[in-house]
Amino acid sequence: MFLDFDNDGWPDLLLVNGHVYPEVDSQHLGSNFQEPRILYHNHGDGKFTDISASAGPGITKAISSRGLAVGDLWNDGRMSAVVSNMNAPPSLLVNQVRTPNHWVALRTVGTKSNRDGIGARIRLRAGARTLIDEVRSGSSFDSNNDMRVHFGLGTAAKIDWVEVRWPSGFLERFENVGVDGVRTIKEGTGAPASPAAGKN
Repeated sequence: MFLDFDNDGWPDLLLVNGHVYPEVDSQHLGSNFQEPRILYHNHGDGKFTDISASAGPGITKAISSRGLAVGDLWNDGRMSAVVSNMNAPPSLLVNQVRTPNHWVALRTVGTKSNRDGIGARIRLRAGARTLIDEVRSGSSFDSNNDMRVHFGLGTAAKIDWVEVRWPSGFLERFENVGVDGVRTIKEGTGAPASPAAGKN
């Protein structure tokens, strides 16, 4: 799953895995039933660095994992993860990274569209960058992420605008959306926008 664990505006990548069959350990085939997690840090230039070794025992401990869900579990802007494991209790990977970077989480409420706004495409302008994401249900195997759309904003302390194209086809823009908190975006309460306006 992609998650911006340091809110620098560039989604990082967390992978969990494990072999399907425990018997693989006894066959000496070069792979193991239990495998460590992998965390890649996104540099924002198309390159990632493997920082797993310094990410703590929740990442480095070998275990056979299956499902992965990410979300802001404490509403403090720090994305954490819950992992389901084979023949073991689930893992809670708590994000303890503290940075001065800003963030926002957007909860969509559909009126003409479905209630949760699933499928809504969100564009957000903050400083020199335009960030894009979608409201999704489901994530990894048998898992469901936090459905609020999380944006790390880096050093940007202000959001210029948020534009939402709802599943109904309605396109609207919201302004005066505050940073560093969970904000609710309700279909029909913004200003109608034209596709050309979204290019600004």
